[in-house]
Amino acid sequence: MRQTEQFDRIYAETRDDLLRYLTLRTNADPEAEDLFQEVYRRFYDRLTRGVPVLDPRRYLFSVAKKVLAGYYRSSAKRKAAEQPIPEDFEVVSDDEPIDERLLREERMDEVWRLLKHEPEINQRAFVLYYGYDRSQKEIAAALGIREEAVRQRLYRTRERIRAMLERGEQERRQA
Repeated sequence: MRQTEQFDRIYAETRDDLLRYLTLRTNADPEAEDLFQEVYRRFYDRLTRGVPVLDPRRYLFSVAKKVLAGYYRSSAKRKAAEQPIPEDFEVVSDDEPIDERLLREERMDEVWRLLKHEPEINQRAFVLYYGYDRSQKEIAAALGIREEAVRQRLYRTRERIRAMLERGEQERRQA
């Protein structure tokens, strides 16, 4: 029997039970479907490499448990990554003169533009710290890194942005 025929037969026999299992464990259909596809992708890879699978059902559920374990391990990281950057993030008071407010907003826009050139983890740490007023300890837990790493990332990101802003100021003066 060819590998694709074997895969199709096993898929037809196990798909409903496996999808039900993953849906019950994740309580979310989209995530269950993603994990479902990953389980069968690994199974298909194994078949195409010619590695025999003596008990396909047992193998599939074993892979499903491993995929679920990875899903739950990365849950905190996923939640932190899914938080959008607020569009209306503002740190200006209403009693501030309009010209100062415009300058500050222009400066903030430039900071956000420069921040987009940073690695994603630095962006997230920066936004959580300055945008959501989270502590370095909370950020470390959300991103799955050490608190010292958060401190260093924030410091280095601030320094790079400060240097780029100063360079831009010098260039404007010289022009």
